Amino acid sequence: MSESANTEEVRLLAANEETAWTEYVSGHPQANLYHTLRWRDFIRSVFRHDPLYLAKWHAGKIEGILPMFRVRIPLLGAKMISMPYDVGSGGALAAGSEAESALVRQAMALAQKHQVKFLELRHGTARPALEDLGLQRVSPVIIHDMQLDDREAVWARVRRDHRKQVKRAAKRGVVVREADRAEDFEAFYRVYLEVFRGFGTPPYPASYFRRLSHDLHPDRAVRLLLAEVEGHVVGGLMMFAWQKNLVSKFAACLPRASDLRAYAALYGRAIDLGLEEGFTYLSWGTSSRDQKGLIEFKARWGSQAHEAAIYDLAVRGRVPSLEGYYDSEALTRRMWRRLPLTATQVFGGIVNRWFC
Repeated sequence: MSESANTEEVRLLAANEETAWTEYVSGHPQANLYHTLRWRDFIRSVFRHDPLYLAKWHAGKIEGILPMFRVRIPLLGAKMISMPYDVGSGGALAAGSEAESALVRQAMALAQKHQVKFLELRHGTARPALEDLGLQRVSPVIIHDMQLDDREAVWARVRRDHRKQVKRAAKRGVVVREADRAEDFEAFYRVYLEVFRGFGTPPYPASYFRRLSHDLHPDRAVRLLLAEVEGHVVGGLMMFAWQKNLVSKFAACLPRASDLRAYAALYGRAIDLGLEEGFTYLSWGTSSRDQKGLIEFKARWGSQAHEAAIYDLAVRGRVPSLEGYYDSEALTRRMWRRLPLTATQVFGGIVNRWFC
């Protein structure tokens, strides 16, 4: 470790300090896969964004981290985000508000240095201290999560109708199993493409799923549950695992599988998996405020809802509204639904390099 690590300072992580970062993340109860250096390398390999990983040092030890990426696209400019491709898992992990503020001040300085359009920190919970630094807070989405403690208590919090739907799915021939090979990720990707076209949402590139299968699946940092009917994959639920935390990333089922209650079968199996393997936290991800049905669906699983807190700093341009991304009736979404699947696959990866 360099001598400068023995003083109190905030700086970009050096290659010879990566072990210290990993040790800090491993010991932090709120950390998940998005905070790891494995995720940094994954995003860099798939989307080619520039990582800017800040660490706060004190007496030779890390007391806070702030992972970020600089997203640059010709003609569109650049922006800094913590973290892209997720709304509620960004921002700093720190020992206290002073360490967090120091990290954010350095992030603001980097945003000015690189002359990006804006800096965006995507927190799962409010950080009042950041508003004193001049960042603007918005709360465009709701996050649902649940504590996994006693099995009987967890399932008692699940509404009776959802418990019945899990049983109905089994009676209607839905079988849930965990993916165990690359072909399973390919099968889920085909379902995902069709479902996300229906949502009007550009899909991630095929390379995203291939890299997940190759880089993160062997030690089960990514967990993919598949719903099958008569041996055919009709849906899936993908989650990221780190320490005691599980975070849901994608849930997608074909329309006919929805009628068979495949979503209920997948969610129910996810809860059981978390309980069986000793996870203590399960996040069901984000929902926009106008997705009333989805919010109610997640709440009936016994999850607790809270607002995501996103903090923005305009540097050289306007900070775009995330609410527009979730508008299911926007013109761009209606047009996307009309594209052939092959076109969504080709253009989705291009679009998601910027809209992340």
